[in-house]
Amino acid sequence: MKPRLVETLTQEEKNFLLQVNAEESNAESWPEPEKIEPSLLPVEEFDPGMIPGPLREWLTDISWRMQCPVDFVAVAAVVAAGALIGAGCGIRPKQKDDWLVIPNLWGGIIARPSMLKTPALADVLKQVKKLELEAKEHYEEELLLSEADAEILKAQKEAIKSKMLQAAKGKGSETLEELRQEYALLEQPEAPVRRRFITNDATIEKMAELLNENPRGILYFRDELVGFLVNLDREDRQADRAFYLEAWNGFGSYTTDRIGRGTIDTNNLCVSILGGIQPSRLTGYLMQAKDDLQNDGLLQRFQLLVFPDEPKVWQLIDEYPNREARDRAFRIFHALASMDFGSYGAVQPEADGRPYFHFTDDAQGVFNDWLIDLQEKLQKEDSPLMVEHLSKYRSLMPSLALIFHLIDIADGQATGGVSSMAALNAMFWCEYLETHARRIYGMVGDTAQRAASELAKKIKQGRLQDSFTVRDVYRKGWHLLNKKNTELACEELVAAGWLKENMQEAGKQGGRPVIVFRINPKVKK
Repeated sequence: MKPRLVETLTQEEKNFLLQVNAEESNAESWPEPEKIEPSLLPVEEFDPGMIPGPLREWLTDISWRMQCPVDFVAVAAVVAAGALIGAGCGIRPKQKDDWLVIPNLWGGIIARPSMLKTPALADVLKQVKKLELEAKEHYEEELLLSEADAEILKAQKEAIKSKMLQAAKGKGSETLEELRQEYALLEQPEAPVRRRFITNDATIEKMAELLNENPRGILYFRDELVGFLVNLDREDRQADRAFYLEAWNGFGSYTTDRIGRGTIDTNNLCVSILGGIQPSRLTGYLMQAKDDLQNDGLLQRFQLLVFPDEPKVWQLIDEYPNREARDRAFRIFHALASMDFGSYGAVQPEADGRPYFHFTDDAQGVFNDWLIDLQEKLQKEDSPLMVEHLSKYRSLMPSLALIFHLIDIADGQATGGVSSMAALNAMFWCEYLETHARRIYGMVGDTAQRAASELAKKIKQGRLQDSFTVRDVYRKGWHLLNKKNTELACEELVAAGWLKENMQEAGKQGGRPVIVFRINPKVKK
């Protein structure tokens, strides 16, 4: 088609061309926008060799078939094993000191929804739920027997009452006093108690009752942990927060007084926690933990909190599960849940009755050297959050060592004191977990960079008009983008060539000039 002369164009066409030329000229005057992406600190890749031998084939099989990081299933299995041991026994990490550690652990998996964290956790917990089902069936059988015993007692009482009536009339061979004694000696049948291993939702009052009936403790599983954490932030749930803070140690006591329930004294306050977290939802909670006035150490108690890299390669795997390895894992979990620790080398003290293990001589040397290195690391650490987190590794390392040792015992491969192999493996786990803790707390190390990343996403999605103000952004209530963070984000994006800062004059109504931000047209290309 022959080009038309400018003189033949309509005014509307001329205006359109002028606008296009202005936009093209404007785009050419902008720099190439830099890539905006919050960087995550590197983490140590999980070595499957760190999984306790008796559980290794089972967990690597799950990871392979699901094509998810092996970190997911390894953390879940260790937390679950610790929950089955619970307050049933502990470890005294020093040979002479009476410092006692209960292997009660809190863990979580940080990953995007597509990473299959929920199915991976659920597959591991199937073994715990099998124990729960067995206990439920056993309870129902005992309940039937208990009902029969109650009827027998009722019949015995009626028979004695009948004899009392005869004795009152001067009949029968027994006196009223003899019948009175016989009636008093009747034994009230004990109501059966259902053994519990896992729960998904419970008030602290109900949790206190469960712990009274299950003194070893219980595993609290939440598919989305942030919901649980945010719920504890509510002003009317501060008692719940205090309850769980106390429950982390595994041997505390707690008393609740409620109308209707009365007073409940819990002597073994031991609750293990496990769940999943999406990275975007965790960031806001980390910001709160960073605030000294709001931080009470709750998040730092999640010592097995991991944030692995996403797999670079994915394959479609359709294979049968390794049933032999799975059955072996169930036998180990079953043995841990019913283990008489004293029969396998635990010391049985006379004072509080809680059995405990010691390290063997070789393992004691491993622990002592590791503890000295940890103390030196804490003295050099600059991040307050990391200092608080790493300081809890004093109990994490011996807890892991005891769990690994008891898994070997449950598989028939060990007895006696905690071995040096278990101690070394626990040390490797601590080194691995430290890199994940640094990545996690590093997510809020540079607030401006993370806020800039969030704002950049909104701009790319076309959710902001050109020439926007800081107020236009923070009024939308987007994640991380409050007033202060939005100001920081805009500064970062101006420096990165995404935005230009202009002064907009006051309107007809007067007022102060307003700073507006122009969007680089190259951003949306």
